Amino acid sequence: MKEKWDPVSLLRHARHDWLNHLQLIKGNLALDRTDRAKEIIEKVVREAKNAAKVSNLRMPKMAEFLLTYNWQQNTYRIDYEVIGEEKDLSLLDDAIYDWTKEFIRHLDNLVDADREPHLMITIQLVHDRTRITYDFAGKINLEHGKTLDSLNTLHNSIRIVESYCQENELLYILELG
Repeated sequence: MKEKWDPVSLLRHARHDWLNHLQLIKGNLALDRTDRAKEIIEKVVREAKNAAKVSNLRMPKMAEFLLTYNWQQNTYRIDYEVIGEEKDLSLLDDAIYDWTKEFIRHLDNLVDADREPHLMITIQLVHDRTRITYDFAGKINLEHGKTLDSLNTLHNSIRIVESYCQENELLYILELG
């Protein structure tokens, strides 16, 4: 969301990530920690499968956001997962991307970076229902929590089915359609 990516920059960042993973695997193997090396391999495979799934949803704006967010200097990491059969969400790309961008803007004002904050975005594609869960874990400044109220009426195609904000967790579940 902060930077427009050209193909060379995208490839450079992707190569850097893969080299980091390979170095972790190689280092753990050199230390004869094969179980840890296997865990890293499983994590890399899981991340690659999720990247493929999110790319296949035909939401280029949202896919670019999710695939590149952790390459930038941010207060917290984002992980994502796609559950269910992939489907074409191209008609919802702008709405989901805009809602997510606004959510991140508000969340950035709430987060206390003293701990290791983390946002998990789960896209659930079950039957005819599409839901997206934004589950944030980390220290939250509750005094600014009211600023999230404006997210309730951001888009007609997005309905918030559940939300809450506590000192160490924030959750939003959206239903799309």
